[in-house]
Amino acid sequence: MIVVMLRTDARGGSTTPESLPAGRPATTTSTAPRGARRPPVGALRTAVPVLAALPVLLVGGLHAGILAAVAFLAAAVLDARRPTAISTMPLARHAITAFLVVACTAGGGLAALAVWGTLPAPGSVLLGAVGAIAGLVLAEELAGRRGATRIVVLGTEDETIELGRTIEAVGARRFRVVAGTDSLVGLDDLMAQHGADLLVHTDHVSRPAVLGHVAAAMRRGPISATHLDTFCEHALGVVPLASVDAAWLADLADPWGHAKGSRGSRVVDVLVSLVLLIPAAPLIAVLLPLIALDREGSPFFRQERVGRFGRPFSILKLRTMRGTGSDWSSPGDARITRLGAVLRKTHLDEVPQLFNVLRGDMAIVGPRPEQVGISAELEHDLPLFPYRHGVRPGITGWARVRSGYARTTEESAIKLGNDLFHMKHRSVLLHVAILVETIRVSLFEDQFEVRPPAAAYVLGSFPRIEEDDLLAVAAATATTSGDVYPREAPLPTPVAA
Repeated sequence: MIVVMLRTDARGGSTTPESLPAGRPATTTSTAPRGARRPPVGALRTAVPVLAALPVLLVGGLHAGILAAVAFLAAAVLDARRPTAISTMPLARHAITAFLVVACTAGGGLAALAVWGTLPAPGSVLLGAVGAIAGLVLAEELAGRRGATRIVVLGTEDETIELGRTIEAVGARRFRVVAGTDSLVGLDDLMAQHGADLLVHTDHVSRPAVLGHVAAAMRRGPISATHLDTFCEHALGVVPLASVDAAWLADLADPWGHAKGSRGSRVVDVLVSLVLLIPAAPLIAVLLPLIALDREGSPFFRQERVGRFGRPFSILKLRTMRGTGSDWSSPGDARITRLGAVLRKTHLDEVPQLFNVLRGDMAIVGPRPEQVGISAELEHDLPLFPYRHGVRPGITGWARVRSGYARTTEESAIKLGNDLFHMKHRSVLLHVAILVETIRVSLFEDQFEVRPPAAAYVLGSFPRIEEDDLLAVAAATATTSGDVYPREAPLPTPVAA
């Protein structure tokens, strides 16, 4: 049995592994002793709304103070329940906090207008909202630095070290690997010794054995445990492709299992597009003659893309390239014009896609639509690729802000793992986070250089899959009785096995 310890720096950030043979006391290298004190993050989240409502209470009176406290408390509760993966986004994790406080404060203001016909002490309400934002941001920072969930990994030494490094690289600040072991023997003592909050188990130990151990441990006290694939999905915001099976896909059809697309989201897309077209229309009018001067032909570019349920549609963009641009682009592509390089860098070439949103071809947030030819290739190489067509494609999306542009099949597989996460966990808060992060990525990052997070977990065995193997699996799946998948889209699980 091997026990892996991870040393941490003063902030609880970087990790350095140490391996100990079984029989040696694990406490000799532990930097997370039993009973280590942590900041009361939960208590701070509860106290912030009350403290932020004090100015409103003192200036506006008891009723106004109570209403403000309720609004700020609602924001704190929603902030604590937001998708965990949002915390990996540098700008959005704090922008979401501000959005929730402003939204709940506005709701409280509307309630006050409905009851009293006036907004009591607006200046104190604004001060209280700023205080609530600052307090909740502080709570989030403390949760990441000192109150992170402590993880013990049940798996190999390499799996423990890799998860610790990935958590740090992705920026999943709410989690920290403190130790790992490759055996169930002594697991409970190891978790108690490190004050661990979560057990993440891999396939190194059989799942029935792990589940039996967890079930027995539940009778002795509280325990939290999850498989590595589930942890990657919820904490890192990616779906390991090899983990997707019929049950995972069926969950997308469960009306209670995840958020569904609705008429409400469609209405929001239309309203947002109309609002954005107000400043966009004069901008397009200025750019059209400049594009015409930079090259011959129409300044608009239309191209067939694959939309919802695989239906093709004509996407509208400002022309940035010479020729048809019917294959993958790359940095320094000779087909890109001088002005086109600027438009691509700022993503202004995609502004006309707001008209596609109004037509119903696209949404504001969703998987990026692929060209018909490239999509056909990817559907052949990536059996799960057609499932991303279950929602409307978007102008921006979770995969876009986290994985950048794809230039190869492997990079497209990484984006697919992100797209599947968005499909299963899409929500208003997630979409707001994506929009905020889109601004940051567009202004400050070259999307050809964006390093996709947790790529190794998304790909799994994908780099080792040969074309002949895929064809063999496709043929076997197509002839198997009781096949539950579309015959043209076999899943990669048999290959991984």
